Amino acid sequence: METNQTQHELLVIVLDRQDPLPDVLDGLYEAGVPGVTILDSVGGYRARNWLEEIGLGGLSRLFGVSELRRRTLLAVMPSELIDGAIAAAEKAVGGFGKPESGLLFTVPVGRTIGLIKREIPEHSISEPVVSPMDINIREMPVAKAMEMMVGDRIVVRSNASLAEVAAAMMTSPPTHVAAVVSRTDHLLGLVTLRDLADRVFFGIMPELFYKEVHDREQAEAFGQMAAVRTAADFMISPVAVHVDDPVRVAFRLMHENELSGLPVVDDDNHVIGFVNLLELLSLALGSEGESA
Repeated sequence: METNQTQHELLVIVLDRQDPLPDVLDGLYEAGVPGVTILDSVGGYRARNWLEEIGLGGLSRLFGVSELRRRTLLAVMPSELIDGAIAAAEKAVGGFGKPESGLLFTVPVGRTIGLIKREIPEHSISEPVVSPMDINIREMPVAKAMEMMVGDRIVVRSNASLAEVAAAMMTSPPTHVAAVVSRTDHLLGLVTLRDLADRVFFGIMPELFYKEVHDREQAEAFGQMAAVRTAADFMISPVAVHVDDPVRVAFRLMHENELSGLPVVDDDNHVIGFVNLLELLSLALGSEGESA
């Protein structure tokens, strides 16, 4: 019987932040990696600190909290591809030596069944043409964009009442999102203007929301709305942009999560500012006027 002597390795990548994931996948594909499996994972110590802040009631939402979520990538490949795959992953995240980047390691694989070899693809489709002015907006650091914005950051504690959240939002009308932070000022979640309005008007017009109850799941949601008292009760999973990220990352996150604003965080996950869609739009239109 003929034996396959090709050596294989398992590449394991744990991404602390989700932003680099598309670039990591593109890089691995270009390096000829046969396939990648993506798993949701949670940082154990961060989960412990989060549960201490929120309580065991937050256990069911543990895997939905962006601050805690990690992406773990598994890829088995012939050993001759491993160096190229590591280089591609390092390039995508900017180096795994940086704080909050993640972890990469490899494990020898004794036997594989069903692994399909794939040729490194050739590019047949050209990239869309982007004007130099548009590139300036896309790659502008979020820190610089914040300097051109008048909207202030909106930060509330997890135990803030609905009235306190509303009062905080009124201080910065262009920003329709509030950041919910812990006692140590770490980002825990977000409250949107729409969600806040729904909770406030639930008490004023409950019949409007009752009409939307058609099954058990919706009935449970109706009951949960009645129990809302603080920001922690109805905040959504945190989505944030890092101060060193470019504007294109900020807009992509807002677009994908249907948000009109985003908190800007530092390396310690502290909220240091905000970017909002209205003022990003103003920046983009201003650049078009300059290029006309």
